[in-house]
Amino acid sequence: NRRYDFMPTLIILCESSEQISVAIIFCDKNKLPIRVRSGGHDHEGECSATQTILLDLSKMKKVEIDIEKGLARIEPGIVFQELTTILADKDVMIPHGTCGTVGIAGFTLGGGWGPWTRKHGMCCESLVEATMVLGDGSIVKVTQDDKKNDKGLLWAIKGGGGFSYGIVTEFVLKTFELPAELIKFQIEWNKLGYAEKTKLFKLNRPTPTIKILKAWEKTIGTVDASTIGLVGTNLMVMARADGGKKINTNTVSNSCTMYGYWEGEEKELKEFVKKHFAGTGQYTFTNLGTGGRNHKDVKYGDNLMSNWDRVSHHNVLRLMKGLEGTPFPADKDAPGPHKITCRLTNAKGLQAQGHKQLLNSLSSSLIYDDNIALGLTSYITLGAITGKFYKKDITAKEKEKSSFPYKDRLFTIQYQTWWNEPTDEKEKEKEKEEGNNNPVYNRVNRALDWMEVCRDYDIPNTSGSFISFKDSSVPTKTYFDKSYNDLVTAKEKHSKDPLNHFRSRKTII
Repeated sequence: NRRYDFMPTLIILCESSEQISVAIIFCDKNKLPIRVRSGGHDHEGECSATQTILLDLSKMKKVEIDIEKGLARIEPGIVFQELTTILADKDVMIPHGTCGTVGIAGFTLGGGWGPWTRKHGMCCESLVEATMVLGDGSIVKVTQDDKKNDKGLLWAIKGGGGFSYGIVTEFVLKTFELPAELIKFQIEWNKLGYAEKTKLFKLNRPTPTIKILKAWEKTIGTVDASTIGLVGTNLMVMARADGGKKINTNTVSNSCTMYGYWEGEEKELKEFVKKHFAGTGQYTFTNLGTGGRNHKDVKYGDNLMSNWDRVSHHNVLRLMKGLEGTPFPADKDAPGPHKITCRLTNAKGLQAQGHKQLLNSLSSSLIYDDNIALGLTSYITLGAITGKFYKKDITAKEKEKSSFPYKDRLFTIQYQTWWNEPTDEKEKEKEKEEGNNNPVYNRVNRALDWMEVCRDYDIPNTSGSFISFKDSSVPTKTYFDKSYNDLVTAKEKHSKDPLNHFRSRKTII
């Protein structure tokens, strides 16, 4: 997150558990604060800090795949663009995330939502073993005892957040067979069109957002033959300026994009779309990329990662020039400064009042019509959790094996605001020249105020928050819900960190 600009005292590039152990012992002996960074993705920047010793694990990228046992041993420094390609070359996969530059470590420790969640659950559910360096520098392998309700270290790191309990140096994850055919797709409603005369983006062919929202929610809650191919999905809904006027939630229109992974043929996918979204007005369907066992020539990480739920500034510039084509994937070049906050729907979904209030939250006088043209975008993404895995495949006893507390929820609601993402060297140079005179800064504070309003907005049938979509103003206990007290106990009993050196703002306390 380029919103934060930290200056660690020292960065140590670690390449093994032993080196991390030496560093931990040294820092403990000399009373030095530490941070740990592997992929480097943290919405609140907690993987770094000023005047700390930063342990950088980005060189730890070893991957070993055991086809016979259906396991992959993965070090924490590898990112998904590299990892998924390595796995796909062996015709296997894990429940990865949507962004190619995210690392396996923080992703799994936070739970691990992604485009496979409906079919294979959160990534943490696939974690069966880990190697960790604890607070005293000891190196341990952690497993779970199936014969008892063991809420120890492995249970804790399966969704209980990163850094709190120790430093994970190897993840052992169950793999699944890559489908023969896999399609990444999107469906767009109310597409934004740029008007050169007004310098504004306006909706084309507006359809009431409520129709789209209800259809998507009903679809993800359905587990039958018609939806079995939808292994994961999210829905992005853009915020809009309301000019201070009250909206009609039955007719208001927002630009919406559904992203998904489909296991099967494109013909079946189009039949699915027609069946479940026929009543949502005009839409544009796009096949964004194919992969799977039948596509050995395709690099999974290049073809099936990214393009999910981010409005890159590059795409905005492309639309302003009237160009067609695939946008430059966000984060491949440089991450943008941003703010995130999150909550989740309850088990029964939003229902009527929840739908109404969610839509009300997306219309605000704090949002301006020309924000997008300035490179400032505000929106929500709804990430499906519910599906075959949590509804049918996992038993009540198996659900107790991870600390991720939201297994019965339908989806996450992630409010986002991003700005000033440079897309190439020319854009970087322009940003540097403009400095604090960049016109986008006239709007950022208002957009951040909108985020705070949304964080506290009264939306019935929602609660909790997801630690991977971190907002430091949300109380730590809220993230971990019913698992919180057991996570505190696990840290106290097993981390060998009596002075709580493994801490940042949102770690277990």
